[in-house]
Amino acid sequence: FVAVLLAGVGVASVTYVYAKEKTQAAALLRCIGARPRDTVSVYLLQLFFLTLVCSAAGVGLGVWAQSYLPEVLKDFLPVVPTIEISPVGIAAGVGIGMTTSFLFALLPLISLRRISPLMALRSSYDEEPRAKDPLVILIVLLIGVLVLAFASATLGSLRQGLVFTGAVLLVFVLLALLARLGALAMRQVAPRFLAFSWRQGLSNLHRPSNQTTAVMLAIGLGTFLLVTLHGAQDTLLRQVDRRIGKNEPNLVLFDVQNAQRKGIGALFSRFEIPRHAEVPVVTMRLAAVKGRRVEEIRADEKSKIPGWALRREYRSTYRGALSGTEKLVKGDWIAKAEERAQPIPVSVEKGIAETLGVDVGDSLQFEIQGVPINTLVANLREVDWQRVQPNFFVVFPEGVLEQAPQFYAVVGRAPSSQASAQLQRAVLERFPNVSAIDLSLILSTLNAVLDRVANAMRFIAWFTLLTGFAVLASAVVGSRGHRVRESILLRTLGAARGQIFSSIVAEYVFTGAIASVAGAILGILASWGLSYYFFGTAISIAPLPIVAIVVAVTAATVVAGALGCLGVIRRPVLEALRAEA
Repeated sequence: FVAVLLAGVGVASVTYVYAKEKTQAAALLRCIGARPRDTVSVYLLQLFFLTLVCSAAGVGLGVWAQSYLPEVLKDFLPVVPTIEISPVGIAAGVGIGMTTSFLFALLPLISLRRISPLMALRSSYDEEPRAKDPLVILIVLLIGVLVLAFASATLGSLRQGLVFTGAVLLVFVLLALLARLGALAMRQVAPRFLAFSWRQGLSNLHRPSNQTTAVMLAIGLGTFLLVTLHGAQDTLLRQVDRRIGKNEPNLVLFDVQNAQRKGIGALFSRFEIPRHAEVPVVTMRLAAVKGRRVEEIRADEKSKIPGWALRREYRSTYRGALSGTEKLVKGDWIAKAEERAQPIPVSVEKGIAETLGVDVGDSLQFEIQGVPINTLVANLREVDWQRVQPNFFVVFPEGVLEQAPQFYAVVGRAPSSQASAQLQRAVLERFPNVSAIDLSLILSTLNAVLDRVANAMRFIAWFTLLTGFAVLASAVVGSRGHRVRESILLRTLGAARGQIFSSIVAEYVFTGAIASVAGAILGILASWGLSYYFFGTAISIAPLPIVAIVVAVTAATVVAGALGCLGVIRRPVLEALRAEA
């Protein structure tokens, strides 16, 4: 959808140049009696059929690409998907493409209705400056409303739609602002030490009808997406790598009974796999919260406690100290308690405490196979749930649950996948009730899935960047007349073709570099936001890939722009002058 919006920017850019070229024709139509709305309708009809053809072509490409989806998704889905052509999807594609293009193109086209007939009679006629066109403001608001409606319908939430729309608007504004500030800064600083060709290329950024802002916005947005996606992927993969580091466990055995602990320990020793911990697990149900029975709370329509927190089976443990994944945030840690102490002081995880609405000093009642246990929240813990080891909502002190029905979770680290497989096979043969979870296999699978998802997202980012190059191509075509006249003048004054070509290269070096650097800066900021607010970890971005993205985008911009302008410098001066005459 961002790529569609970017295409809309490109449509507005090229339509702006087209409207400028049609000013005289619009004035002539007014002279022969055409009304303002008739003048605009002529070009709106052209636009309508052009967007219809382009949207239909896009839908055709989409239907063709859809046939390759089963091959792309075969590693993700357990079944072979059946691909069917959806008329609703086709209509939605055509509608989105046409609506977006039409609204963005309306912005420059509606100015033709205010063209005076005098412009056809007096080439030097200059209209008095007018106030901002209210219709332009209305169209901009309509574009915003449609973006919000599409985002809300897709995300299923008006709030998330508002966040998406605001974020898109913010990125567009910041990219345009950074690009313009960069161009102005280079204009002030660079001429002091640059050669003539490079100074000329820098000044070309401010040429009339050059659409520099639209081009930089398009290229910068593609770079922004690439850097953001790379940063998110890098952060997630580094997080996964830390979870399977040298000292982290990667194998967990569940439902180990007390009589099986010795045999399990012997198997670990046999395959030379170190055990990290044997954690007792006691299963219980929540019976009351702060003196109110769970049944009463669930029947209360005003209760803010979610049902899952009241219905779930709590698997708790007991120990005398905090584990390496925990941090005490409130209250005092109780290492040991008397078996008959009432109520029993317990440690509660901070998140589940907020869900249940309890704090230090509040009471909770649990039931273990029908036996009630009255507890008091002695402290709150913050738990790192991403660490690979058993973590618990509720931890009892020692001296209370030792005689309760329980099983054990045995945690270890296998040095290799072969050793892990051998241990799991031996455990299955001797203790079929024990469940084994190979975390290294899960994490490696997650790593592979992240790689595939990242490849798909990178494809979307590059697709958006290609849309930016389409905007660049439209800007090159739109400013072709200005470039031809400038080339004629420079060559008449004695400039060589090499100098003119160097100035074109310099122009696109500045365009690509300023836009990609602006996009990279915003991408790094967005990656930080994702890492901090969504992933809950420190940002981890390697600088070399970002530099490579900036260089690659700049180089692609130079190649695309220079190729588009080759025909300008190849035209003979005399032929161009005759054409102008």
